Amino acid sequence: MGDMVSLQQRGETAALAPYLQSLILPDADNWFTARFGNLHCGEEHLAANDCMGPRLAYVYRSFVPILPASFALTLADLTHERLTNFEATNYTEPCPGPQRIVGSQKLVGGLTTTPFLSPTLSGLVQHLEPTYVLWIYNDTKETTLPFFVYSQGAFRYIGMFHPASIEDFQEKSATVIEATGPAVSARYLTEDQLDMEKILIDPAVVQRTVVLQVVVGSDGKPKEVTYVRGNNAYKDTAIRRVEKRRFDSTFGPYGFHFKALTFCLNVESPR
Repeated sequence: MGDMVSLQQRGETAALAPYLQSLILPDADNWFTARFGNLHCGEEHLAANDCMGPRLAYVYRSFVPILPASFALTLADLTHERLTNFEATNYTEPCPGPQRIVGSQKLVGGLTTTPFLSPTLSGLVQHLEPTYVLWIYNDTKETTLPFFVYSQGAFRYIGMFHPASIEDFQEKSATVIEATGPAVSARYLTEDQLDMEKILIDPAVVQRTVVLQVVVGSDGKPKEVTYVRGNNAYKDTAIRRVEKRRFDSTFGPYGFHFKALTFCLNVESPR
């Protein structure tokens, strides 16, 4: 991303072009089918989650012709807005989220607050497929660019997961994209650009922070506390602190009722 931004800033479009072309996922049909399956594709009546791989591939193929131009448009916008700092987060790992910045809950569909991905992305979790969200920020605002995967020696941009509707998939050919109608224009790929009072986290705080996954019972007491990442020197202390806590129904940005709940918790150790 740093190289692409530099080329964009200098207006070196010819040198930038191979980078943009490399973002296209090769052999997309087989990639999506291998990870999401083609269950019941041959049946006349499909359920909502049937034939998910080919339906995702169908939408992706329609996007490929405008992907390089859309990414170039996005780079130009990021450069104009001085959003040129990046942090990649693997959203198929437990408790995903950026570590160096305060991640807004409004970006990436609220995924910053949960260790679990949506049902559409669960196929990638089952196959242990690293799937990255790129957080992009400066001192005053941030945005995100989801999703990337690593395939055949390079990072590829696959965007948000939107399977074709059953009606569209069955009515149109799954192997041929119709050439009729107006050409599709390039579009911005980032999520909303949000102004925030606090973006950057003090590096010293990052060093003292441990991320834990916590299972709380109906009485508000932790039933299970699991280390996810962070400085090992603070791991045991953080776990003991959380094990002694009792959580009430107002905890967290949305609160919760008295039932078993799994969530992620950032524990900052004292100086």
